[in-house]
Amino acid sequence: MKRSFVQCAEVLLESDADPAGPGGAVTLRLCGSWNHPGPCRWPHRTSADWDGQRGRIRVVFTAPAEEAAEVSSLIEHALADGECVGPDGKRSRWTATAQSAGTLNEEEAALGASWESAG
Repeated sequence: MKRSFVQCAEVLLESDADPAGPGGAVTLRLCGSWNHPGPCRWPHRTSADWDGQRGRIRVVFTAPAEEAAEVSSLIEHALADGECVGPDGKRSRWTATAQSAGTLNEEEAALGASWESAG
């Protein structure tokens, strides 16, 4: 049975980094590419709140319970690696300063429920 989870991180972007870089790194790690056929194996959405170069990242994902630790680990490593080359070829870098599992907020829980019911 699929369940929804959220992985949280705090990052510090380098001065010329694209704020979409951390989310792009997560997508590449979970999906393998920007574009892939069919639905995501692990549906996910990355959001961020920025205060200058400091960001609080939240990655909501849905996975079978027995795969949740694997998906969390993939997200942690994607963010800890601190680098992503976007589809435009631009390399963005950051430092992950903290990571942890989080609690889904109401909006995230509703999104997760829609993914869970979709398959």
